[in-house]
Amino acid sequence: MDSYKNILDGYRKFRGQYLTQENSAWRNWAKGGQSPKVMIIACSDSRVNPVIITHSGLGDLFVVNNVANLVPPYKQCGNTHHSTSAAIEFAVTQLEVEHIIVMGHSGCGGIRALMAEHDDTEPHPDDHYSFIRPWMKIVDEAAEFTPDEKATMEPDALASVCERRASLISLNNLMGFPWVHEAMIEKKLQVHAWHFDIGTGILQEYNADSEQFEELV
Repeated sequence: MDSYKNILDGYRKFRGQYLTQENSAWRNWAKGGQSPKVMIIACSDSRVNPVIITHSGLGDLFVVNNVANLVPPYKQCGNTHHSTSAAIEFAVTQLEVEHIIVMGHSGCGGIRALMAEHDDTEPHPDDHYSFIRPWMKIVDEAAEFTPDEKATMEPDALASVCERRASLISLNNLMGFPWVHEAMIEKKLQVHAWHFDIGTGILQEYNADSEQFEELV
């Protein structure tokens, strides 16, 4: 079946359910604005949908998707675009969310690209500019492994470590935003790092006390 026709068919099914009488109260309420209490910064990967994974409904989550679910460091600069930073500012200062989650996942293409860049010693021609490379530099340190680690660990294991490291770098960057820092000091906001394994469906959360990602049950 044609992929575009597929999504149109899906829309028709959604609209049929959306316009039912049982949803009328929600529609009337939602017309006035949104008030989610949780923000999730997730990867653009088509296999990782926070709404589906958390079984949330319309209006429950404020979701930002980008390559490898990164949070850039706080930086006041007017000569570039700050989509993720703007979303964080809006979520904290306007929506007053109570939780922000950075959600990484297994098999992340952005992380694989970062690791490949670290292993690639060949210069890149100027006519093959990649937007992915400078974006992934945000978490460059996540892909730094010792020669012994590279010699003894399988590529998938290295990638798994890199995915979690990258999420923690993003979490640290997140806490560097002044509005986030202030809300945390006032105990109005909590921040979290998650990792979702696509193959097993297991969701882990970083525990600062144990300094480990632990399964959520």
